[in-house]
Amino acid sequence: MKLIITKYLEGCATEEEQAKLLTWLRQKENRIAFNSQKLDWKKSLDNQQFPEGSEKSWSTIQDQLLQKSYSGWQSSRKISYFFRYAAIFFFVVSLASAVYIVSNKLQSTPEYFTQVIADNGQISKVELPDGSMVWLNSGSKISYNNLFAANNRNITLIGEAYFEVTKNEDIPLIVTSNEIKVKVLGTKFNVAAYPESEIISVVLESGKVELLSTKEANFQCHLKPGERATFNKLKRNLEVNEVNTVKYTSWKDGMINIFDQTMEELVERLETRYNQKFDYAAELKDYHFTFTIKNELLEETIDLMEKIAPIKTVQKGEIIEFELDEKRMRAVDIN
Repeated sequence: MKLIITKYLEGCATEEEQAKLLTWLRQKENRIAFNSQKLDWKKSLDNQQFPEGSEKSWSTIQDQLLQKSYSGWQSSRKISYFFRYAAIFFFVVSLASAVYIVSNKLQSTPEYFTQVIADNGQISKVELPDGSMVWLNSGSKISYNNLFAANNRNITLIGEAYFEVTKNEDIPLIVTSNEIKVKVLGTKFNVAAYPESEIISVVLESGKVELLSTKEANFQCHLKPGERATFNKLKRNLEVNEVNTVKYTSWKDGMINIFDQTMEELVERLETRYNQKFDYAAELKDYHFTFTIKNELLEETIDLMEKIAPIKTVQKGEIIEFELDEKRMRAVDIN
């Protein structure tokens, strides 16, 4: 593999060798070995090979071209990569040519898109080409094109994701969810925008973000750390409040903090966490719950809810329904 890596860095590897290298790079230990050999190779080069000030440009273009190579190879074999729990890194490096020649070729580079999906009931984690980290909640998906980190950092999100963004003052990262855009340079924030939900929520942990609209040119809002913005798609109004951000971001660590939430709010979060459809009796709608779960099975969470409130569960087909436990209610009234 050392010979293929050297040929690859020198720009003379065949398509078959490129494909073999890309497959090999999927293993973490192989990526470490690759980066080590790449550093040794670069050190051995005569710095005068690069025009003045162009070595950084060469590295950027090298990253751009292999992403094109990777995406094309991925598409031609109809491979779809799904990420569960562990971080899977897309290291995209490419053939190097003269900077001014490659720059011209990039202008006509076909557009490819990479998708990262979190299956229902799963949490996924991925490192983007710019080094930013993304956690995807159950049933969520992001997509970005093959020039990500080269001339754009645009991401489309469906569902919920937590971002730790690498700072780049020249290229802001823009997350588009339905009709809300979140524009950042480098920060930590959470976006929840499930298609079936009336609310798009943005929670800022650190740094700063700017909210924009895909439909209204004069729509603009800046958030400070510790703030949560909620946009109602039906009422078309935006509210900003100070919150405990952990309440909205701890899901990425497998934890759900339920603090004084109604049955309606709780059921929505449980459906996302466990990929299970729930229903509840009308009289339970305003019952409030406070508890924390981490890696508990669905049965354990239901047991906990039944201890907190006078409720019982009934399985009706594929739906679990919460009902009022009248016997326990009478017992409470008697005492």
